[in-house]
Amino acid sequence: METYGKLCTEFYDISKPEAPADALEFYLRHFSAAEGPVLEPMCGSGRFLIPFLEKGIDIDGVDASPHMLQACQVHCERKGLRPVLYQQLLQELDLPHRYAYIFIPAGSFGLVTDKKDAAESLQRLYQHLLPGGKLVIEIETTFAQPEVSGKWHEWRITRADGAELVFSALPMYDTKNQLQEDIHRYQLFNNGQLIETEIEHLSLRLYEPARFQKLLEDTGFADVRATRGYEDTKIDGGEKVVVFECRKM
Repeated sequence: METYGKLCTEFYDISKPEAPADALEFYLRHFSAAEGPVLEPMCGSGRFLIPFLEKGIDIDGVDASPHMLQACQVHCERKGLRPVLYQQLLQELDLPHRYAYIFIPAGSFGLVTDKKDAAESLQRLYQHLLPGGKLVIEIETTFAQPEVSGKWHEWRITRADGAELVFSALPMYDTKNQLQEDIHRYQLFNNGQLIETEIEHLSLRLYEPARFQKLLEDTGFADVRATRGYEDTKIDGGEKVVVFECRKM
């Protein structure tokens, strides 16, 4: 089943038109000390990337979903922006440039669920940093697992043309492997008639912070620091979201 398909992208765009203000300010603040170009892997439809572009920041974007990249391109064109976008899997990242600052917000790194792929992804990120470059990466911890598994949930939104998008999700959690395994169904209705259906299987790896810190250190990153989401304060062990900052020496 395809992930982040056409209807998924539409629902995502309408329900999350902008980056959360605190998260955007956090990633912009960490950029302020960087001297050089920026990369946002897993950039989606551009809710973080576009504000960077609007500030005149030299930033490239990468995503695996052609639908997300197309939506990002359309948003940029409407604003008169010219993004540099690449379609690649994170574990296959191979770009012609190196960067002073790379960031992955919104827990997107957890979408790389295979452990070998995750290790390779971190290695690719390391390779794409300039010496002294900074990586800021957000993970969801095991405290973010679904409160209720095995039960369908539903959300509805209305498009500008009056058509209705219905998103249904069945969350499930594999405690042993720390994997959230969801079934998502997107349905498009026009005047009450079902026009299109899209099904996806979405997997997300949740991490214990100490384990993820070791992955970063094993990759070669230095000055690894874990903080609470968007606060730059030390974690206490009960956070659902943790942000890691580290450097390539």
